[in-house]
Amino acid sequence: MLPRSSWFLTCVAVASGGLHSGAAYRAQTELDALRLRDARVTFTAESARRARAVLEAAPAVGREQMEERAVALLALGCGGAGGDLARIEARLESGTPAERSAALFALGELELTGWAALARALERETTGLEEPLCVALALAVRDGALAARERLQALAAGDDELARRASQALAWGAGEDAQGLGETLALYYELRWSAGRSFGLVDGLRGAEARKAELFANDEFLERVVLGAAGALPAGALESHLQEILRSGERPGALRLAALVLPEELERAFQAGEWEPSAASWETVLAAIDQQRSERRTKKLLGLAYRSSPELEPSAGRLLFRAGEDIPWSWVVVQLEQGDAEQRALLIDACGDRGEKERIPDLEELIERRAELGLSGAARVALVRLAHAPARKELEALLEGPPTPQREQALAAVARVLYDRSLWRHGQQALKREDLRPEQRLDLLAGLAENGALVERAELRAALPRMGAGAQRRACVRALAHEPESADLEALAALFPLADDLELDVELALVLLSERHPATGGLLASALWRADWNCSVLAGGLIVASAGPRGLLDELDVAPSSAGERDLRRVGFALGEWGGLGAVEPLARTRSEGDPVLQGALLGALASRAYGGEIASPRPRVELEFPSAPSGGAGTGGAKPKPKGKGKKGRSRLGG
Repeated sequence: MLPRSSWFLTCVAVASGGLHSGAAYRAQTELDALRLRDARVTFTAESARRARAVLEAAPAVGREQMEERAVALLALGCGGAGGDLARIEARLESGTPAERSAALFALGELELTGWAALARALERETTGLEEPLCVALALAVRDGALAARERLQALAAGDDELARRASQALAWGAGEDAQGLGETLALYYELRWSAGRSFGLVDGLRGAEARKAELFANDEFLERVVLGAAGALPAGALESHLQEILRSGERPGALRLAALVLPEELERAFQAGEWEPSAASWETVLAAIDQQRSERRTKKLLGLAYRSSPELEPSAGRLLFRAGEDIPWSWVVVQLEQGDAEQRALLIDACGDRGEKERIPDLEELIERRAELGLSGAARVALVRLAHAPARKELEALLEGPPTPQREQALAAVARVLYDRSLWRHGQQALKREDLRPEQRLDLLAGLAENGALVERAELRAALPRMGAGAQRRACVRALAHEPESADLEALAALFPLADDLELDVELALVLLSERHPATGGLLASALWRADWNCSVLAGGLIVASAGPRGLLDELDVAPSSAGERDLRRVGFALGEWGGLGAVEPLARTRSEGDPVLQGALLGALASRAYGGEIASPRPRVELEFPSAPSGGAGTGGAKPKPKGKGKKGRSRLGG
């Protein structure tokens, strides 16, 4: 399947004539899968109305908006909006490449109604649009547009590029293999899928509910959320399950959690030859340590990564340097010279994290003699964090002065290190300026809010829906997730699920679960009944942590019809492990000895006694060690959000 960004690029290539079947085409088996998925999508007149509202909004200025408008154009056609024929046809004249292809498909979806516009399109310049045009004509044929069939047949009789595409479209329309049209048909199916998700129905569900149902059936997503929240569970039981998961193979969610709660076990397994991590696994571990700033606890593990591969040396070395280890300045200089702009800036930030005033002359030299590295702003901010008075005056002058490249660098550096409270006043000072670029302002607001400073969050909430995928959207989510107010939660819930950004969907799910927001209703229940043994039992623990053993008993009362004895025994095990013997006693009074739920519960209670898995009572809120957003929520969904007052500290960062 084409990810959304990929189909957009394919759309541009198809519409500009830059992609031909001889160079790249979709295998028939993949097209068959896309066609079967397409059967899940339906459209109504309401689909067309909602799509029309998007197209009537301000013109697209960025790629995300251009994608949305292309999808909306196709939704107009799929929704049977014959009254919008002129609007669709107009995009053939002045639209982007993506919109021109989508407009042709939309006219084909309108079948008889769109045939006249397709006929007019044939009279215009069609170079680069041969495939989308012929596919659109084949779509129009489905509803008995005999004129469209006749035109396709006439085109196929020629000897040019359009003739070849027409012959292929006729074969496709007759149910034959789509030889030569693979990329264009893949584009059509992907556009229809996106249009169904955004404006139509998928499996009879609309919009977010359809995306949510699909996401809650995604095993990777469920595992990432459960393991992201599981750091709050009793250590003995958690470690036992986590070790079993790690023994089953390299799974990113388990590695993230292990890097933070079991770094010594990863270190031992590596040295014993039991764990031979791939480069991707090491990068997962390093990213978790970096994000949670747990490098001081994981120095030995970082040392192993540092020595294991030249490719890992820059990242692992920076974290060791940040942790205060004996990394020579000469190594830092080499990395500054060889690294990209982001790596350089993060390494200078680490100088401030390290807190060694002995680095002051080295940082001053970077400012004075190594201007080509572009680090003057970051170096000044690091010097300020080292209590260097001259640098503080220079930074204040920069922030109060006119826009310059040096001010840009300094603002970016301040926004990155606002976990250091000594920089808060500089961030707040910068926000008073009226000449900040919108991106700069949002970076500063997000950095302050994420790290606990009192700032007005309305700007972040208003900007979030308009943000494209990327680091700034993730930072905005983390900022609103820190001690969220009701309005923050609703803004996050409105974004969830995205369905095209698994990383961010995990983060959103974690914070919404922690606040028991209805948007995550059913998430833990899905993990309980469909995940593998260990992940399922951990999901059961999260349900018990939030709702007590009653939460799991309720799930057993409404067990899926597909649940077999193994599933029931597994959920019973979770009940016994996390609820202890006290949770088993009611079962023993109502179920026979051969009942799989009771059998599992007895085994779970015995395991709980061995390594202390029992959760004494449900907690009103679960504080996480990783990712450091809290988690909870019963399997069938959390309670309604509670009015928010001053929350607990230390919940500013999310992972997953």
